Amino acid sequence: MGESKGAVLLNVLTKVVWVATAALVLFYGLIAVNAIDPFGVPPVPTLAVFYTPTPVEPTEIPTWTPTPTGTVTPTPGPTKTRTVTPMPSVTPTFPPTATPTPRVTRSAWPFTGEAKLQSPQYGCSWTGVAGVVQDLDGNPLKGYPVHIWGAGIDVVVTSGSDARFNTIYGSQAAWEQFFDGSPKSMEVRVQLHDPYGSSHSPISEELMLNFPGYCGGALGYVVFTQNH
Repeated sequence: MGESKGAVLLNVLTKVVWVATAALVLFYGLIAVNAIDPFGVPPVPTLAVFYTPTPVEPTEIPTWTPTPTGTVTPTPGPTKTRTVTPMPSVTPTFPPTATPTPRVTRSAWPFTGEAKLQSPQYGCSWTGVAGVVQDLDGNPLKGYPVHIWGAGIDVVVTSGSDARFNTIYGSQAAWEQFFDGSPKSMEVRVQLHDPYGSSHSPISEELMLNFPGYCGGALGYVVFTQNH
C-alpha cells in the first residue's frame, strides 16, 4: 500500500518537471525570436498635452436699428355732452304770520262792565260792591276811577289804590266799596271813568245792581274789561 503512494508521487513530480522544462524552452524560444525582451528599457511615459484655446476675434454685434412703425393717430370718440340738470328752486318757507284773533267789540264804549251778585269775601256781615279793571288779555289796569252811587252813597274809588283789596280779589287793579254790615235790599249804580281826560268822562255804560237782601247776593262783583 505504501509503495503504491510513492509511485504516484514520483509520477506527479516527473510531470511537473516536464511541464516546467517545456515552459522554460518556450520562454527562451520567444527570446530568440525577439518576441520578448526581458532587458528592454521601459517606454517613456507620454507627457500630458494641455489644450491651448485659439483666441477668437470678437464678432461685432450689428447695431439694431428700430424699424419705424406707422404713426397711430388716435381717433377721437364721441364727444360727451354733459347735461346739467337744473336744481329745483327752493322757495323758503316761512312760518305763517300769526293772525290775531278778531275780538268782538262788546259795546260802543271803550270798556265793558260785567256784574254778578255773590257771597262776600268777608262773610254775611258785609254788603257792598267790588271788582277789577283789566285789558283784553286780563292784565290789570291801575288808576282807573270807578263811580259808585245809590243807597245813600255817592263816591269815586280808584282801581289798584289799596293793596289789601288787591290781595283779597287777586288783582293789582282791584277796588271795593262797603255799604252795610248785614245783607239788605238796595239798588246801586256803577260806572268806569277816564283817568286821563280833564273831565274824567265815562268810558263804560252805567251798570245797575239790585241786591236781594240775603248773604248769597250781598256782594255786587263788577269786572271792567277794555274793548280795544
